[in-house]
Amino acid sequence: MRRSKFLRVRPLAVVAFAAMTVAGSAGAADLFGGGATFPVQSYVGDNFLTTVPVRARLSRNTTNTVATTPIATLTPPDTLFARFASGTGNKISYCQTGSGTGKTVLIGVGSVINANGECGNYQSGTSPAGFSGTAAAPNYIGTDSPISQADVTSFNGGPRAARELWQIPTLAGAIALPNHSALGFTNLTTEQVCQIFSARVTNWSSIPGSGSTAAIRVVYRADGSGTSFAFTSYLATACNGKFSIPAGYFKPNQSFAAAVPAAGSAAPLYAASAAVSGNPGVVTSVVSTAASIGYADYPEVDAQGAEFPTVNSASPAALPASISISAPLSGQVLNASNAPVAVTGMANPACLRLISPSTIPAGVTYPILAYTYLAGYRNTNGTSTTALRDLLGYFLATQANRPAPPAGFAYLDGSATYRSSVQNTITTCVL
Repeated sequence: MRRSKFLRVRPLAVVAFAAMTVAGSAGAADLFGGGATFPVQSYVGDNFLTTVPVRARLSRNTTNTVATTPIATLTPPDTLFARFASGTGNKISYCQTGSGTGKTVLIGVGSVINANGECGNYQSGTSPAGFSGTAAAPNYIGTDSPISQADVTSFNGGPRAARELWQIPTLAGAIALPNHSALGFTNLTTEQVCQIFSARVTNWSSIPGSGSTAAIRVVYRADGSGTSFAFTSYLATACNGKFSIPAGYFKPNQSFAAAVPAAGSAAPLYAASAAVSGNPGVVTSVVSTAASIGYADYPEVDAQGAEFPTVNSASPAALPASISISAPLSGQVLNASNAPVAVTGMANPACLRLISPSTIPAGVTYPILAYTYLAGYRNTNGTSTTALRDLLGYFLATQANRPAPPAGFAYLDGSATYRSSVQNTITTCVL
């Protein structure tokens, strides 16, 4: 499918309401965070795609003590973080590290543990060492790989255990399958998606309409990625035990190489492949190299002008602006099999909210979805408490100037029950 800009049209009454000025928070704060690349088009926009000589990881309107150029702005006026900053008087920065690094910074245990390390940029061969924050602990993180019991256990053994944790879902987003422009197909079936990413099919001649006899080049995330977690969760549900794929073949994981045997050391191998950092890197690699296919959030695919197929004739651009789901699970996390279970080791377990990764909301036809989250500390947020609550409120339509999400993303607050439940978590778990 040739990409096009899908614009959301907001009702006049909503536009008029959005034009109202929101009073700034008393004692405005600077919030420093980072993590998932999946929601960045919604959170901070696409200014980072235009920075030179390389793309920026850091988008901000704060003053960061350690920050390598280039640095992107919060693309005004229609991104959520830009609206939050203008509507409340707070400032905010976000570093694109991937969900895996985001969670290690939050937990304080792992290879990258402090928010005041260097965010850096997308220069080849470099990795972020933090969020370019002003303190070791972040104010918040973004993740599409929900907090697991293993994460909680690591956190409880680390330096910030006394602060406890909260996790709140923010958006649903479609994972599109960008492909090189010379490939001619416009739709893939579930079976074809499963065959390509399991390496049961390794040449485009096996895909009707591709117009190619080249080896299939699969581009996947090299870093710990919530997008990889969500995509491999879909592959596990849709493919395992079907289409000549063994049961248990795909294992949901934020490491694509760990989730998919064909990406690691076990046969069968992809005919050609590339591991790159960040969703922007995946799309860039696909666009620039013949015979390629990958996976990334739809707004990133759209922003870079990449081709993408529908899946079972459903488009990733077609999500409604808001969807209705049941209130998220309370006090549950993912176990080693990525199934929701009651969390252990938390004094206030209800602060961890979870949407089961396999949830497909009523009325949504596109099958490959991710749920993205913000997470942070329950206790001792100090002067940042009000700002954090205000930020989370934007995902519940409690702020007058909330923007419509980019095409391919949806707010989760279509249900009054959902809004009330999550608002209670914000009030009782961000202190």
